[in-house]
Amino acid sequence: MSPTAGEEPVFQFLQPKFWPGFWRTPHRPLMLCSVLAALAGPMLAGTDPQLHARLLIFGFAGAAIGAYLLTVLPGWTKERATPARIGLLTLLWVLGRLMPGPVEALYFIGLSATLAPAILRAGVYSRLWAPLAPALLALATLLPDLPTESIPLMLAALIATVGARALPAFLASATGHSQPADNLALYLAAPLLILGTAVLPHPGWLLLAGLVLLCQMLRWPLLAPPLDAMLLPPWLWLITSLSMMATSAVSPSFALHMLTIGAISGMIHAFLSRIFALRTASTLIAQPASLIAAAALHAATFARLMDSVPLALVLWTVCWGITLIQLINHCRRPPQIPVFVGSRKNRPSQTKSTRP
Repeated sequence: MSPTAGEEPVFQFLQPKFWPGFWRTPHRPLMLCSVLAALAGPMLAGTDPQLHARLLIFGFAGAAIGAYLLTVLPGWTKERATPARIGLLTLLWVLGRLMPGPVEALYFIGLSATLAPAILRAGVYSRLWAPLAPALLALATLLPDLPTESIPLMLAALIATVGARALPAFLASATGHSQPADNLALYLAAPLLILGTAVLPHPGWLLLAGLVLLCQMLRWPLLAPPLDAMLLPPWLWLITSLSMMATSAVSPSFALHMLTIGAISGMIHAFLSRIFALRTASTLIAQPASLIAAAALHAATFARLMDSVPLALVLWTVCWGITLIQLINHCRRPPQIPVFVGSRKNRPSQTKSTRP
């Protein structure tokens, strides 16, 4: 329909009909918040490094965590966050950006309070790590004296927890290969070792965690289509960054940026790319724009490691600028549930499909 007289395109952009079903799926508003924070965060690096770090950790990563957990919640519990709850969480996230500090905890408390009752009612106690993660992040917002690397390591433990189940499920589903049999000790070892550094600091824990993550990856089918192969570089960045943090031969800043840009941001982008993928009857196909954005992001990691900060900033902006355009186009379409769940039908036991 053509715009009526006096109705400018910019005002159409603000109208509800421009964003059909925007509040019906949690990934839309929260991923939009996440991508906007990713684009704004680097602008603060030179003027306010602390605010820069808070925006990228609690803002960018925090919104992405909420989008993922609320999206997979119905698969675990058959309960879905209401549009009103999604709107409230988005508002709390925005308030946290406007008033950095204790107010930032409200979003994570609200997220945890949304997840925990549904998980307890459903009796899926193995998913209690999900409300625990935002609860720990809420606590972190209230502790300004935490070491610089502590919060990124908490996110690394979350990636290790989610990725150890989700990545082999995605890869097996995409390749038709069997998944390795579940190994609870191997699954829990890496996140516990990473979190253990906060209780008993010792570089050996991180080195062991990196070795565990490598052992996990070597059990997966690795020759996958591009969309699923996008999940592997962030996992490799995670292994490498943890190993580098365990040695004094590498600058702590380099290892930290490898973790935050390559591993954490890379994994967020790889999951987000699944939202934009072309859906066929049996598989998902990566959009070329997603592959270009991923290449720019990983190139930004290399540029930052070479201390080429301006180039890293340009490449980072290219990645998330492309992603923002993709997300806006996605939000204009009728809502679909993102494929954040990999089929587990190829497990050796041939059990019924479950969720990561």
